[in-house]
This record gives sequence, structure tokens and C-alpha cells, in this order.
Amino acid sequence: MSDEPLEHLTVVDLSRYRAGPWCTQILGELGAEVVKVERPGVGDPERHSHPEQGGMGVNFIARNRNKRSIAVNLKHEAGRQVVEELIAEADVLVENYSLGVMEDFGLGYDYLTEEVNPDLVYASIKGYGEEGPDSDRRGVDLVMQAEAGIMSVTGPEDGQPVKLGQALGDIGSGLYALVGILTALYERERLGGDGGGGGTDEEETSGAGQKVETSLFGTVVSFMEEYITRHGITGEDPTPYGTRHQTGVPYELFETADGHMVLSVTGRGAWERFVTEVLEDADHLLEYDSQRLRQEHYAELMAAIRPTLRERSTAEWREIFDDLGFPNGPLNRVSDVVEHPQARARDYVFEYEDEAVGEVTLHGHPLHFSEADTSVRSGPPQLGEHTDDVLTGHLDRTPAEVDRLREDGAVE
Repeated sequence: MSDEPLEHLTVVDLSRYRAGPWCTQILGELGAEVVKVERPGVGDPERHSHPEQGGMGVNFIARNRNKRSIAVNLKHEAGRQVVEELIAEADVLVENYSLGVMEDFGLGYDYLTEEVNPDLVYASIKGYGEEGPDSDRRGVDLVMQAEAGIMSVTGPEDGQPVKLGQALGDIGSGLYALVGILTALYERERLGGDGGGGGTDEEETSGAGQKVETSLFGTVVSFMEEYITRHGITGEDPTPYGTRHQTGVPYELFETADGHMVLSVTGRGAWERFVTEVLEDADHLLEYDSQRLRQEHYAELMAAIRPTLRERSTAEWREIFDDLGFPNGPLNRVSDVVEHPQARARDYVFEYEDEAVGEVTLHGHPLHFSEADTSVRSGPPQLGEHTDDVLTGHLDRTPAEVDRLREDGAVE
């Protein structure tokens, strides 16, 4: 295999919390050098999330490996100049500040691409996006789950709305930003941009970079997908279905003799196989051979299915359903997922030994290439751990110059 596919890229990471760091962590795992710019003395607020290990918060540990941290005061002109010089040589910038903050720092998109690096791919992640009537409002994931509608279809049937157990808007917008960045880099390559500023003639300085912009609100709206189309067809507001699928029957969580499992009876001939091979004395149910009929007779079907599923263990049913070709799986706790053979076989969960934090269990990313590698080269950085290395190595500052910047309060 070759080396990491993005090892030639340099990313300046001006993001915090979850959405941006999720995006840049994947870029780092694909080989990019990611320089995380943090506020001196504070850093990314997620450094202080609870619980902590080795003085570092769990949220920061989870999404900031493969990064180098520099502590720079962007409100100090010399500090701002340091970051500008880094951006001049970078390929990608990622930021998720509130609208207008980057301009206040003197690092807005127009300035950077016109005066500093015309080939820069500039990724902006906002709560509501950079245009529209709500563009200047602050947005966080839980608000988006409510406002973009996904909370209205989540929870028990006929019960109160429930938040998703993970920050879908944050993670999703980070992934959308990643897709946009890779698309913009491809477009830059196609147009002949060389990245990292570079070039002196008029054609080169016109630039092949561009801004990639996404939002948490737009992300969650997009994840509503068929619910939006369904409303357009019926004129009705979809409601929560609990663990039921909104269209398929049976396709939901069932109780077994020793736990719970999800079963999906889908595909050609699946309903006939299920009735004849699984249910007893239920041939009268064969007539419900369409999703529409099974939805209309849902209560009658569940009266036959649920008691049957409670007769055997989850393991027994898994073997039976696998033989019949029905998708199925147990309701696992996090501890089960951590030890899941498939998760371990593909490194979706793994242990990492960090010098400062100690051994931590981390999630992997489900990306595998036939001709390239991904890697975890380093754990989450200490605040400002790489300030000296980056300034001397990337910007050719002497150690004495770095010391003066530190004495002036420009860097830490």
C-alpha cells in the first residue's frame, strides 16, 4: 500500500467543540498535517469536559488525535500574523466560529483568498449558515434537533419528544464539511491550483481555492429526508414511532427471552417465510403481503409476533433469522460495542497508549482503501504542545523570536 492519501496536505484548524474537530480529525487520519490553533491558557473548551483522564476531557480526547496544538492569541497583532503566515502555506482552513468572528480577527475569507493564499480551501461551519434570516443566530446541536424537526419524530409512540443520543447535527455537519473540502480540493487540482499560496503571475494569483460552507441546521434538515417528502405527499406531520420503522412492518425492536433485538422482515418472499417458518398457526396472516396491509393491521400482527419472539433467547433467534436471511441484531450497550468482534476486527474500536493521558479507548473511522493506509500517529495534543515546533519548522522563526512572541503574550 501507499502512504496516507492526504499526507501532502496542511490544514489549519481554527475549530472548537465538535463539528469542526470531527472533520479535521478525519483529515488527520487520512494523513494531513493538522495544526490546531487554540486560545492560550484555555484552549478548545472541550479540553475541560467531564470525565477527565490525565487532566484532559473525554470529549477532547475523542476527537482531536493526529493534531498539533499551537497556543496563539488571535487578538494580539503578532499572534494574528503568525496564524496568517501559517494559512499562507496551508491547503485548508476549517473554522466554526460565530458569523463575523473571523473577520473581526482579520482572517476573513475575502481577505485571506485575495491577499494571503488564493488557492486556500476555506471551510466554514455555522449554526444556521452564512445567509438567510437566522444567519446571525447562535446554534447548538440540541437546538437544531428541535428546530430542524428530528426531535418531533424521535421518542416513544404517543409519548414526549426525545433527543437523539448523539449530536447528529455536529457530526453530520463535520462530515458535510469534509465532503465539501475534498470536492474543493479536487476542483482546485482540476483547475491547476498549487495550494499554499505560491506563484507570482496573474493567472496563479487569481486562485483556484474556494469557500465551503455548511451548517448544523441544514444538516439536520437534510437528515429528515423522506419525512419531508412524506409531508409533501400527505400534508400531515409525521410523529414518533418508538423503535418501529416508519414504513416497514415488522421492522423494530422486540423483546426476547433474555433481552431485546431488532428484526427486519424485508425483501421478496420474506413475509411468507416469516409466517410459515417462525409463527405458529398463523397462516391467516399470509394475506397481509404488502407493507400497506401490514401497517393497517399492525396491532393484529404484533399480537402474534411479540409473544413468539419472547419464547427464545436473542442468540437462538439470531441463528434462526440469519438462516432465513432476515437482517437482525441485539440491543447492545456501549460495553458490548467496545468488545464487539466486528468492531475490533475493523478497528472501529481500539486502545491507544498516550504518553500524557495513558491508555484510552477510541473510536475508529469506517474508511478503508485498497491502495492506501490511514493511521493514528499521535494522541490528542497538550495545549500549545507544538507551538515552538510549528513556528520554527513551518515559519522559520528562530527560538529567540519565539521566546519574544511568548514574552509579548502573542503565543504560549
